[in-house]
Amino acid sequence: MAAGIPAATALQTYTTSGPKIFSPVNSIERKAELILHGRQFDNKVLHQVVVDTFGAQAGMTMNDCPIPAVITAGNMLGDPWYFVKDAPTNAGTTGKAPLVDAAVASACATTYHDPWLVPGFGYFSDGGCVSLADPVYQLCVESFNTAGCYGDIDPAGAIVISLGTGTYTPATIPAPPGDLLACISWVTDSLVGSSKTIAEEATDRQWPGVRKSFNPALPKDIDEADVSSIPLLVQIGTAAAAAMYWKTILSL
Repeated sequence: MAAGIPAATALQTYTTSGPKIFSPVNSIERKAELILHGRQFDNKVLHQVVVDTFGAQAGMTMNDCPIPAVITAGNMLGDPWYFVKDAPTNAGTTGKAPLVDAAVASACATTYHDPWLVPGFGYFSDGGCVSLADPVYQLCVESFNTAGCYGDIDPAGAIVISLGTGTYTPATIPAPPGDLLACISWVTDSLVGSSKTIAEEATDRQWPGVRKSFNPALPKDIDEADVSSIPLLVQIGTAAAAAMYWKTILSL
């Protein structure tokens, strides 16, 4: 969106390039890659897909974004980073970051892809393991706080739309993980889930009523790399979108 790419194009990229990004598909090969390299997939493939999708906009920096944007990620010290446009209220640093590289780094989830190099800044991964699974709180800080990068928005007249990737609650409590890989998966999921919950609760306490969330229920636990479930996810997302009445949602 920050580069002016239509959502329909993003959806097309996901549905057509998902199998390429999350290759190999075979679970045994994925486990072997995870054991040998600490990740399952090649982040260079992900980067090329993003570059191809951006097209002529691939050379943009954060400062070139026509709209305010916040891209979250975690560095190799475990520090949370917020890539934003340069402003008088910040250090005037992250605005020079290439938009594509910041986006790719933010998409490189641990155990799925290796960290990605953002030129001039170092290696970064998805922020889920550094308390940034849901960036809603930091978005509000940067938008509503006068010391924030975009702090000229009155929260009394603002609405934050939070779109989730789907939620699944099993009928029974799962058994403990049975091996090292299962334990790694459980720890990763727990870190992401808890940081998402904390961000939402903090936002609701500080700015009551500003957040409106939409997170459709899933019929099963779907791994983000499960490309066979893409048609099902598109079906669920289409139904969820059809039920969202924007005139009502955006009314204060």
